[in-house]
Amino acid sequence: MKNNSKYTKIIEKWLDNYIISKLKFSRLINLIKSIDKKTLRLKFSYKLNSINFDEFKKLSIIDKYILKSFIFSFFSVISVLILVIVGRLFVKLLEYVVDGRFEIEMIFSMLFLSTSKSIILLLPFALMISIVISLSKLYRDSEIFALKASGNYKSIFTKIFYLVAIPSFLIIFVLNIFVSPYLITEIQKKKIEAAATSEIGLKSPGKFIQMKDKNWIIFVETIENDVSKRIFIKSSENNKISIETAEEGNEYLKNGTRSLVLKNGQRYTGSPGAGNFQVMKYDTHEIKLLHTEPNFNQNYRMKSIFELLNDQNHALSSAEIQWRLFAPISVVILILFAFIFGDVAPRQNKYSNLLSSIVIYFLYSNLVIVSVNQIQKESYLFTFVGSWWVHITAAILCYSLYVMKKRQINLYLIFTGMLKKYLK
Repeated sequence: MKNNSKYTKIIEKWLDNYIISKLKFSRLINLIKSIDKKTLRLKFSYKLNSINFDEFKKLSIIDKYILKSFIFSFFSVISVLILVIVGRLFVKLLEYVVDGRFEIEMIFSMLFLSTSKSIILLLPFALMISIVISLSKLYRDSEIFALKASGNYKSIFTKIFYLVAIPSFLIIFVLNIFVSPYLITEIQKKKIEAAATSEIGLKSPGKFIQMKDKNWIIFVETIENDVSKRIFIKSSENNKISIETAEEGNEYLKNGTRSLVLKNGQRYTGSPGAGNFQVMKYDTHEIKLLHTEPNFNQNYRMKSIFELLNDQNHALSSAEIQWRLFAPISVVILILFAFIFGDVAPRQNKYSNLLSSIVIYFLYSNLVIVSVNQIQKESYLFTFVGSWWVHITAAILCYSLYVMKKRQINLYLIFTGMLKKYLK
């Protein structure tokens, strides 16, 4: 009987707690419902009025000093990125010139257009790294502690955040939405122009010329009256080798298609060592090399934002819109990350958090790329959530790092403590 009375008392206690919590919850719901929309508007307007916008009109000496440090770091980072991009593109374009796919006069225009397109995409990364470097310098020189002691630490860095984030967001938004499609269109036009004017090597007698795109090796013995004589072509495809010889040949550009016409020749096709070569003799053999008339309607990267909004293929248009919005949205989140990673200990190297910043940007951008590719493939999950989950996850991670920094939570000590308890 004692046990029964004990259990009944526990049940009655839980029932009382349940009824009390239910009443409190219902009162809370009624209180939320009773709040008038006008009071919410008044409170919101009060918060806006409480912000002193006059502080943003004038820049103090400290503001100018911090902005100067940031601008210097930004131009240093962007210069390094431009040098890396230009060096890589210049070597690649020189290879195209050697292969005969580009004229030497087109290198500088292609270099300018391609570099501009790449820099627009890397602007958020450059802003993030430059802020980390400039803030780390303040911590290294112990200048940040003087700012904290003055009591203006929060107001100064709030002002710096708005002065950097808002113009950066607007500039990158305009560049990605309007300028980037124009640059991509011009790059494609230049490539098509190069393809239309370049030759495959029939006008270079006595030389073995390799075409990497078609796995061809071409040799022309002589040229007589602008006609190539005694032509040798070796090509490979699907583990089969084709050797073609012709008495003469020439290139033609007709209806936007470049073709190679060979006359009075033979073609040997087969697998090496198999002994099953096929021989074909011909009087005239026409080979279509490439199509030089573009179809810009199929390339969504070239379409304007208005065309994308009215496009019937929702998967491709939605993927392209979300990709163009990645840079302007990410710039705000990456700047917040930069303020967190810029917090360096007094005896810590000022470049110690650069690796963390690079890893964050690498994961962030690659997750967006994966999401955009899945949207293009019409994946059911990614069609519903899009790439917005990546931005939300990055924002939550940024806030979590801020809380841990503020409360001085050491994850390593927590993890090792839990591991020791588990092992015991």
